[in-house]
Amino acid sequence: MSTAIDFEAVREEIAYAFDRTVFFREHMEANALRPEDIRSAEDFLRIPPTSKSHYRRNFPAGVLARGYTLNSPHVMRFQSSGTSGDRLNSAILAYDLTRRQATALAVHPGFDELWRPGNRPRICRFAPPNCSDVECATGFSSMDDRTLPDGTLVLTVAHDLLATPEWQVVKAFDEIEAYEPDLLVVDPTHLAFLTRWGRRLGREITSKRKLHVVCGYTLMTGVARRQLDATLGPNVPIGDMIGMSELGYLGFECHHGNRHINDRDFYVEFVDDGEHVPEGRMGELYVTTLDDGLVPRIRYATGDYFTPVGEPCGCGSDLPVVRIEGRATHMIRLADGRIVTPGAVAALVGDAPWLDLYKLAQDATGACTFRYLADEPAAAEIRDLEDRLTEVLAPNPLRCEAVDYIACERSGKFQSCVSQISAEVAR
Repeated sequence: MSTAIDFEAVREEIAYAFDRTVFFREHMEANALRPEDIRSAEDFLRIPPTSKSHYRRNFPAGVLARGYTLNSPHVMRFQSSGTSGDRLNSAILAYDLTRRQATALAVHPGFDELWRPGNRPRICRFAPPNCSDVECATGFSSMDDRTLPDGTLVLTVAHDLLATPEWQVVKAFDEIEAYEPDLLVVDPTHLAFLTRWGRRLGREITSKRKLHVVCGYTLMTGVARRQLDATLGPNVPIGDMIGMSELGYLGFECHHGNRHINDRDFYVEFVDDGEHVPEGRMGELYVTTLDDGLVPRIRYATGDYFTPVGEPCGCGSDLPVVRIEGRATHMIRLADGRIVTPGAVAALVGDAPWLDLYKLAQDATGACTFRYLADEPAAAEIRDLEDRLTEVLAPNPLRCEAVDYIACERSGKFQSCVSQISAEVAR
């Protein structure tokens, strides 16, 4: 997707990574390649993609550029949640993270006031415990214990979201009120859970400051978005982030509701069967960093799938528009060879005013179960959704179940769509 005019910056990144990192030099030499062999975007396809497993095995010495250590100035360390398997340790330079964040957030003018010169937003995080660098799952730690070095307050929540007890939910409301944040950085499913508790307890998510909400960590479903919009109202900007712990902001949602990919700080490709996909067709996102002095990544296969839309957005941003499809490990694989993505499932379900939460799970036999928590549904609405799901998932069998509880994943994230078959294929 990135244009040819960007490619000189890519060549510089390849040369830098080859010269400064042990892993990438070995990766190139194993494939009989040197930086001078890559002269064009077509040549770029000769480099086999790199992956999380490469960086997991070689961290830190093999992937940090020569001259840096984990204790170098401005180095920030991160650990992923483990969505796709083992947790990934990584590091990033603080100013690279800030630059990528600024590029992405610029598509939504509702967030402009957060980043005025000299302004340091007060941030609260409400997300799966594995996505934080502090102990927040037990609920017994203090606010000071859960305040990160940059001032971010991590709110307490159980590892299994729906098992969070009432006293812990009340504590989250109390701490938001006491901390008075400018910005909530949240998992949308987690925040929707908090809004449902708010209705039950007569509590609101409020701050004396102008509140903004950045969503990430898992796919934002229409069901979760409806609950956030209804609770927070039109005066609270809400944006859905495309991001990864090891790379930072890869994109963001504009005020028109479209997701834009950051092709200014990254060279992005959408790939299927080793080839770039045309607009309108789904592909895996490969990312190449630009001017990353610490951990340069070349053709980094993210495991996340998108469809490049190819049409300009009325918001005025020139960052390309994409449709989020979801992780490879969560795709529903049908007996006739078709794949139904988590994004497609979310689009089919829609905002479903009678639904609080759902999960579509495919077992090892291919059978699918749609479990849901309902808020006074009408029989006709349930039947209609079941009919539409049955049609889309045929020939695989489908069972729908109204339940009172749905478990989170091992990572602590709540995924709206999972597949044992896809997870096994990825191993």
